[in-house]
Amino acid sequence: VDVITGPGNIFVATAKKMVFGDVNIDMIAGPSEIGIIADAHANAKYTAIDLLSQAEHDEMASSILITTSKELAIKVKDEVYSYLKKLARCEIARISIENRGAIIIAKDLEEAVSLMNKIAPEHLELMVQNPFDLLPSIKHAGAIFMGSFTPEAIGDYVAGPNHTLPTGGTARFYSPLNVENFLKKSSIISMSKTGIKEIADACALIAKTEGLTAHEKSVRIRLK
Repeated sequence: VDVITGPGNIFVATAKKMVFGDVNIDMIAGPSEIGIIADAHANAKYTAIDLLSQAEHDEMASSILITTSKELAIKVKDEVYSYLKKLARCEIARISIENRGAIIIAKDLEEAVSLMNKIAPEHLELMVQNPFDLLPSIKHAGAIFMGSFTPEAIGDYVAGPNHTLPTGGTARFYSPLNVENFLKKSSIISMSKTGIKEIADACALIAKTEGLTAHEKSVRIRLK
């Protein structure tokens, strides 16, 4: 094969890393993570369970809430620990939340977005009153979930867009798995006799400066 793509655990990620270069891969992904930006209008119960929806994946998963509301922050913390006891994967989620979870209070949404862009999360939920107003400011995120009724789990299973996503801050330079991962491009260069005369001297000079005299000669010979 030429391309290997798709999600998996640490063994899958390690195998893909080992063969990268012999074949192409989409990315090294994992552990899972979620970032939530929330204002005072957000529902604390929704926010808490969505943080846990990533924490239950893996002890190394990361769940981060950035909110402009201190009151919401306190409510979400309480709800997280209330929900924890009821989860089938309670112990995994608890270790994830305690070691890699965070609730951050920002002075305003601008600061919240700035911080989240630095984190560049795999999944980003915008639990704010007007999520589409905030969307243009989001620069780095794998998948973005708009508003209180778009939980990350919808993206996992039924929403439609591909859900192999960049993690660990790599959303700064990776996109979700998409059709372009299965395409490649070639450069096509075509010069006329007139065209090469226009740029030959510059090309030959660079080649000569680098000490590659056959390169230089291959250009200059076409000028005779």
